[in-house]
Amino acid sequence: MTTETEAIKTRILSTGQAEILLEENDFLIVKWLQPEVRFCMAAYPYGKTGMANNEPWEHKLTEQQATYYLEHIDEAVEYFKSKHHYFHIEIKEVDYDSIVNIDTHGIKFRDFHWLTYEECAFNFKRKYPNSSGKCIGERDITVNPPYIELYTFYAHDKILFNKKGLFSKSRNIDDFHYLQKLIQEFGYTTLDLS
Repeated sequence: MTTETEAIKTRILSTGQAEILLEENDFLIVKWLQPEVRFCMAAYPYGKTGMANNEPWEHKLTEQQATYYLEHIDEAVEYFKSKHHYFHIEIKEVDYDSIVNIDTHGIKFRDFHWLTYEECAFNFKRKYPNSSGKCIGERDITVNPPYIELYTFYAHDKILFNKKGLFSKSRNIDDFHYLQKLIQEFGYTTLDLS
C-alpha cells in the first residue's frame, strides 16, 4: 500500500463511520455505515496540476459491484484505473528551447510550468514498481524528433528536440545528450527506448 493510500485509510477510519473492505496499493473499497450504507472506491486525489487537497477521491459503487470486486481484485484494479484521473495520463509536448532553467531539483519552462525529478521518479515507480526509484521517464534518440518524456503528475512532459535549419540534426542530438547528462549528474536516469 502506498503512503498516500495509507493516509486516506487513516482518515476514513478516523471518522468512525466506515469499514475498509479491500486494501489495494492505490485504492480502497469502503463501506460507509453512516449517514447511510453506501460503497465506494477511495484513493488519493491526484489533480491535473499535481497538487491535491487531503480529501479522498471517491467513486460510488453498488453493493453488487463491491461484492464482485472483492472476489475479482484484478478487475477491481482495472476498473479503478478507468475511473481515477491519475491514470488518465496526457502527454504535453514541449520544445527543448522552452526550458529556462535546469537545476538539481527539476526543470522550469518559459510558460512558468515546472517539474521536479522527485515527482517523476514517484510516478515512474508507480507504473513500474520494479524500477530503481531513480528513473524519471523514457527517452528515444532514434525517432524524429528525438525526445525525453518525463513522468510528471497527470500530463507527462515530452521534451522534443526539434530545431530546424542548417545543422539542426546535430544540434538536436547535442541538446538531447546534454539534458540526459544533466539528469544523470543529478542522480536520476531515463529508460532508453532506442
